[in-house]
Amino acid sequence: MKNFYASFIVVIFIVFIGCAEQVDIEVEKQNVKTVLDQFIQASENENMELLSQIFAHDPDIISFGTEANERIVGWDKLRELMQNQFEATENSKLTVMNQVIKVHNSGKVAWFSEIIDWSLLSQDQEIILEGLRATGILEKREGRWVMVQLHYSVPADSQAAQE
Repeated sequence: MKNFYASFIVVIFIVFIGCAEQVDIEVEKQNVKTVLDQFIQASENENMELLSQIFAHDPDIISFGTEANERIVGWDKLRELMQNQFEATENSKLTVMNQVIKVHNSGKVAWFSEIIDWSLLSQDQEIILEGLRATGILEKREGRWVMVQLHYSVPADSQAAQE
């Protein structure tokens, strides 16, 4: 009888493993890249509707901008900040470099890092930000990837380690 139960447990385990959803990490990386590309497109085209599709609408998503006071918590605050940015700027052009995307083996969480050069006009003045560092986290919800965390920083050469 002990052998029957042991065999039964092994069979159940094998069936469970066989039924487990297989995740194609490379396909999911491409899906995440598509969302990141849409974020750039939405930023350049001032497209709030597309941004709304890209971000989770949670009250606790977090975004850090490059200014000291830019800690934005919640979709409503982020939407407001992005709308204000769109109204204050024009002709945004973002160039992404050194993009790295990782997807967890579960296929449910992804994170990325990238470097961005951003040029724009604000009050008829051209502003060029080179080497912005961006990192973020996405979750796969109901079959689609959404951003739940975004962080921008500007490298500070003056903070390099002293010899």
